[in-house]
Amino acid sequence: MSGNPKAAAAAAAMAGATARSASATPNPETEILLRRVERERQARKQAEQLLEHKSQELYEANQRLQGQTVRLELAVQERTRAMEEALTKMQDALRAKNEFLAVVSHEIRTPMNGVLGTAQLLQMTEMTEEQRRYVEAIQSSGETLLALINDILDLSKLDSGKVYLDARPLQLRALVKEVVELLRAQAQKKELYLDSEIAADVPEWMTGDAHRIKQIFTNLVGNAIKFTQHGGVRVAANMQQNGQVLVCQVQDTGIGIPPDRIEHLFEKFSQVDSSITRRNGGTGLGLAICKKLVEGMGGVIGVESKRHQGSIFTFRIPCTAAEAPPEKRPLTEAGLKTASGLRILLVEDNAVNQMLALGMLQKLGCQADLAENGEEAVEKIGAGYDLVLMDMQMPRMDGVTATRAIRQMQLARQPYIVALTANAMESDRQQCLAAGMNDFLAKPFKAVELQEKLGDAAAAAASGKA
Repeated sequence: MSGNPKAAAAAAAMAGATARSASATPNPETEILLRRVERERQARKQAEQLLEHKSQELYEANQRLQGQTVRLELAVQERTRAMEEALTKMQDALRAKNEFLAVVSHEIRTPMNGVLGTAQLLQMTEMTEEQRRYVEAIQSSGETLLALINDILDLSKLDSGKVYLDARPLQLRALVKEVVELLRAQAQKKELYLDSEIAADVPEWMTGDAHRIKQIFTNLVGNAIKFTQHGGVRVAANMQQNGQVLVCQVQDTGIGIPPDRIEHLFEKFSQVDSSITRRNGGTGLGLAICKKLVEGMGGVIGVESKRHQGSIFTFRIPCTAAEAPPEKRPLTEAGLKTASGLRILLVEDNAVNQMLALGMLQKLGCQADLAENGEEAVEKIGAGYDLVLMDMQMPRMDGVTATRAIRQMQLARQPYIVALTANAMESDRQQCLAAGMNDFLAKPFKAVELQEKLGDAAAAAASGKA
């Protein structure tokens, strides 16, 4: 058989066929492996497609986000620009308002100084009883108008946050007594009692702004008298919270306040009863000013009231005990004599104010030379003056510039310079002191205030210090 080639070929063909047939027979494990591979391939393909799709979505979302970011940045820039423009306009308006109020204050105070100053000079002369009543009416009306001007200026300064509180030792008992005595005539005219009671725990001296606390008391007590027809008004004060908080009350037996008006009571121009306000006068600014002053001191103010039974206004402010300041002695006869020997230069351009200041100085036993502007004052100062009463607003050279020039001069002794001006804003005071002035007296002023400045100047001259 081995020698037969055909038979061998046939046998080989049959063996190959058998092998192919055996290899074509499915193997279960192989089929499972193949199916798994196919599933993984399909899953990978789907994952790649999903990843590509999500990447496209992410790219498109990022593009939209970038567009929104650009639009937002533009909007923020535009809003910021608008806010900056609004802030600039607000600051310009506030500056314009303050400048307007300063000008109005100066222009009103200048003639008011003439009215009140002339009334004071008349009161220092011999008059009939009828003339005295007329002068007192002028004085009272002028002071009422001045109080209104001060209220408007105070409210403006408080709204601007430019009211400065001067924390110094004060005597509350003396302050309350002064307010009560000031308003007692109004109470007596209506046959009302006006009492005060300061608790024993209130220290003799405490730290606070005496002028502003007095202003609060004056507004509250004045209102209480205004709206009370029977009974009276009582002022009380005591300490709370271990002596750290001063609690003050003004209680009246007046008309009371309707419940629906209490929440608006401390707003600007708020009035409980317009008919009563018209009869008694007032602008509705007093309580708004009190609220802002009390809050400026870190305190609170409120009211309890019953219609036709009266009201109790209470304010609480932080206040601590203080040491008594060095005693400021009143101007004695010897002091007056010393003051009368002062060499005084009045720097004033207004003819009426010149007459009033020179007249008051003469009534106080003093003489003065006159300079009508700052430039003339600088020329004359070399003559050796002890006291200069310096106006602020003048032609050719203002008082502040003149003061700076005087302070730069080589003089044997620098004079004591007092601003005597209708510029009554705190910023004006600070400007005068910064220029080198020693003190500040706003017009209209009283003779007793001028006398006090003379005493200070006399003391400075005696010590050789400006």
